[in-house]
Amino acid sequence: MERPSIAAAAFDRPGVRVRTLANLRWIAIGGQFVTLVFVGLYLDYPLLWPSLIAAVLASAVLNIGLITLYGRNARLQGRDLVLHLAFDLIQAGVLLFLTGGLANPFAILLIVPVTIAATLLPARAMLALGTMAGAVLVVLWMWAKPLPWNGPPPTFPTVYQFGTVVALALAIGFLAIYLWLVSAEGRDRARALVATEAALTREARMSALGSLAAAAAHELGGPLGTITLIAHSLSEALGDDPDFGEDIRLLESEAARSRGILIRIARRAEAEDPFARLGLDVLLHEVAHSVAPTRIPIHVNAPAPQPEVRRSPELLHGLQNLVANAVRHGGSAVELRATSTPADISITVLDDGAGFASDVLPHLGEPDLGPSHSGAGGTGLGIFIATTLIERTGGRLSFRNRREGGAQVDVRWPRAHIEASEQE
Repeated sequence: MERPSIAAAAFDRPGVRVRTLANLRWIAIGGQFVTLVFVGLYLDYPLLWPSLIAAVLASAVLNIGLITLYGRNARLQGRDLVLHLAFDLIQAGVLLFLTGGLANPFAILLIVPVTIAATLLPARAMLALGTMAGAVLVVLWMWAKPLPWNGPPPTFPTVYQFGTVVALALAIGFLAIYLWLVSAEGRDRARALVATEAALTREARMSALGSLAAAAAHELGGPLGTITLIAHSLSEALGDDPDFGEDIRLLESEAARSRGILIRIARRAEAEDPFARLGLDVLLHEVAHSVAPTRIPIHVNAPAPQPEVRRSPELLHGLQNLVANAVRHGGSAVELRATSTPADISITVLDDGAGFASDVLPHLGEPDLGPSHSGAGGTGLGIFIATTLIERTGGRLSFRNRREGGAQVDVRWPRAHIEASEQE
């Protein structure tokens, strides 16, 4: 299945609202100002006031410009967001440079811009900010102004200072990578769920259209029958009339043609959605028929009688995805097997192809395997959609390779979750 491009783009680069970024920056500005006032005036530490106030004011001016130039619900993405986070990183570095560098306990706040980038930006942008943070750490270690003490400042050994640089660099790197991996997985799952919902909505909409078409055909059948009857009577009475005969015969033929169209619509709709529940063997034949025609045959092995199950869009679309995947990678045939016990109901999809690649097998069912994992160049999104839809019906999937060659997918439900009751 193709992923929806608009939704995918939104999840790949979610960005951040201007208002959110501005509020975070106002909080940082307020904290910086309060800290400087407390340390400089209350604790009476000697500070480089002009330079420090200029750094805080620069951040405030940028924030005012941000709010003024962008709309209320605008979002910052890509290069614009990178530039703003880079400014925050450099501004924090300047404040630390003027107040002791890495000896300042607030040096830990250098982590913040990089971790924000890790959750909102691609890997390349995150690495760029991480590299910039590393450069800031080196500058603070080598050339920062001494911490303004009331008295002789403490002297830290070079090994301790180096350890501080390494510790902060590792903290920034670890948190950034961890958050990027978690957020990327969340975006992959959200994007795949959008595709799942789109597929399910389409399936439900098609089913609803079929029901609507059947209802419309039955409702229009009565008035059209009356029109047909009157047209037939007029044809018998005035069919040979030189002025109106031809029009009456045309009316009769068009009424008969319209009646035939309604009958075909009703039959097609009833064929597409005949029952709310049906036998498991019939369900598998329907799934096989919906995937056909294919380059290889699909065999259904479901000896009757089989239990009746609920016919739902989730179940149909999930099984269709599994069968379509087996057909795509199979060698000469695909087989659908159905078994049932007093406790559960199982469906097995088998093919005689090359089987699942060893590096793909542990990841099947994840939202996005990516081209590096898929031997066929796919992303694994179809199997994820099938897994999600079938799990909604109470089923559980397992994937493995057959000893004789090929792939096998086992789907198992507790009977109470899928079996249809007599009242349905």
